[in-house]
Amino acid sequence: MFLKNLTSIFLLSLSVFCFAAEGVVELTEEELARYQFESDETPAMVKDLSLGQRYALNVQRREVTDLISRRIGIMGLKGDVSDLKTLQSLVDRKVINLNDVRQWQSLGIVFGDVLAKEFNLHWVSYEDDLGISKVLRWRKTDNFVFPVTLFSKRIHFKEQINVVSIYEKISADIQQFKAYENNRPVFK
Repeated sequence: MFLKNLTSIFLLSLSVFCFAAEGVVELTEEELARYQFESDETPAMVKDLSLGQRYALNVQRREVTDLISRRIGIMGLKGDVSDLKTLQSLVDRKVINLNDVRQWQSLGIVFGDVLAKEFNLHWVSYEDDLGISKVLRWRKTDNFVFPVTLFSKRIHFKEQINVVSIYEKISADIQQFKAYENNRPVFK
């Protein structure tokens, strides 16, 4: 509440003390609240995965499945939340070398498959100013989850990995954006 009041005071002060120099427009508090700042950001381009991207995901899934069967003795993944325990076993047993970014990203793909199944998400290609990524999308909305680099970035920054905790956090985020989209007014 304090922050909201402080923001209102700041916005009011900004509109009252705005410079009257040539080329500077003075805005009311309401106009300032609705003002759209210019952006150099190019909107992301979202497309279905290409054949090559689907193949790459499948290869990396297979690598994780093979690793799990060789090192843990589990012959397959189910693609649901029961897999989280298996993924945590890979982490806890230090099966993946800390410098093996590809394997950590492969783990992120398998984790993403769990999210996709549990929350009805689908894999798409997401291209922005930073490059092309394989991400999860909910319906045709602008709500995305980036699971591929989820573990490799945590390893890079020397963070502990608790697969269930990460899943619960992302689950809450997904539930939140689904609720927002489901309650959003539709203008025709």
